[in-house]
Amino acid sequence: MEPNYIQLPPLPSDMPTELIEIVWGYAKMEKPEKEKFLNFLRDNMKPDRNGNEKEKPERMQEESPGKVSPYVEEFSSLMKEFLGTLIVQACEMSSFIYQCYCIEGKSIKEISEIIHAPENFIVLIAQHYQRKKE
Repeated sequence: MEPNYIQLPPLPSDMPTELIEIVWGYAKMEKPEKEKFLNFLRDNMKPDRNGNEKEKPERMQEESPGKVSPYVEEFSSLMKEFLGTLIVQACEMSSFIYQCYCIEGKSIKEISEIIHAPENFIVLIAQHYQRKKE
């Protein structure tokens, strides 16, 4: 009989709670479910998909024989929430950089110090706005 416990690797102490929940949700899935999910990600992350509609996780679950594990459903739900949070944060960051760089005229270095982000990250977003201006 296999032991009924999960050992997670050491995690950074400042790791967001949402990510810990996702790692935990993934760890609770059975091995075949993990493999199916990883294969799904690999297939849908390939750059040669030519803009075709990506397969949706829901379709993958619907086409699976038998009952879907509650761990898979929980993991999918956590991933959706997390991706939504990332999109919102990216939009907020982008608009903040637009405000500081394009409207207030602050330097990349100043913005970097304000938000504690690497300068090359801010340069990337600032370049995008520069191209839009031209």
